[in-house]
Amino acid sequence: MQLERQAELLKYEIEACLTPLSSVNPLFHLVQEPLIQSNKAEDDRSPCSNLWSLLPLIVCEAISGQCEHALPAAAALQFFKAAAEVFDDIEDADSSKSLSTKYGSAIATNLATTLLILAEKAVTRLKGKGIEDSDIIQVMDTINSFYITACIGQHYDLSLPPDTTITEEAYLEIADMKSASTVECACHIGALLATPNQQLVATFTTFGHNLGVAGQIANDIQGIIQGSDIAKCKITLPVIYTLTQTDIKTRNQIKSFFSNPSENASDVKEIRDLLFHSGAIHYSMIKVVLFKQKALDSLSKASKSGANIEKLKLFLQ
Repeated sequence: MQLERQAELLKYEIEACLTPLSSVNPLFHLVQEPLIQSNKAEDDRSPCSNLWSLLPLIVCEAISGQCEHALPAAAALQFFKAAAEVFDDIEDADSSKSLSTKYGSAIATNLATTLLILAEKAVTRLKGKGIEDSDIIQVMDTINSFYITACIGQHYDLSLPPDTTITEEAYLEIADMKSASTVECACHIGALLATPNQQLVATFTTFGHNLGVAGQIANDIQGIIQGSDIAKCKITLPVIYTLTQTDIKTRNQIKSFFSNPSENASDVKEIRDLLFHSGAIHYSMIKVVLFKQKALDSLSKASKSGANIEKLKLFLQ
């Protein structure tokens, strides 16, 4: 099935899930904002961002040749993702454009809760696609398990003292839980709805894990290039590399900025240039390539089991 057709079908599925809210216009329109913002945020940082929402469908089709029966699960993951991002904005309180800033934390919290309930209801729509009750329960349990992992990662991240310099190992552990787990989930669910072959499901789950970590590091690199993560003093991989692998003078410059942050464009540019000259961006790009290669290795293994991996290779470009 063409990607455009998959995107259209997913849009219709999400609209069908929103039908119960259609009589409550204010909430109906408000719920759509985080769904739109979520996709727009990805568009800013990823050349294949329009594919991420289709990942469960692409995986399912790669294995079984069809994907329409997985549409409710793909819609559920979109609702879960949007809810997580609204909660994340409330917790971080670092964006003037966030829904919590625009409408207040109470309305934003209610909105995120609504999105979670819509996600749960979306999963139940699998019944109408001919999926057995036991498989629907397994899908819901799997999604909850992955998102519990994401919540644990978020807790670790939120619990770090502001001036803490974490190790690369700790950073990757948090990235595994916060970011990779959601991509793993999408791939796992897509495979689960396509085959009873648990080994093949595990192969696609591993693909999702490595793709998720690569995506997070690539996101970090873009955050440095654009200057947004510097202005917010986010401790991402390029910063960790500079603070642990460079000379004392460079480390002190970075520490000084992060102790006394500035949104001044020239100050941000100075730190960005420093991160480039230190080799931090180059190092981070190598890490992206390494994780993408691991993801490609999983795809090659899946291909030997008969999966059509061509569309999935788009995520590795």
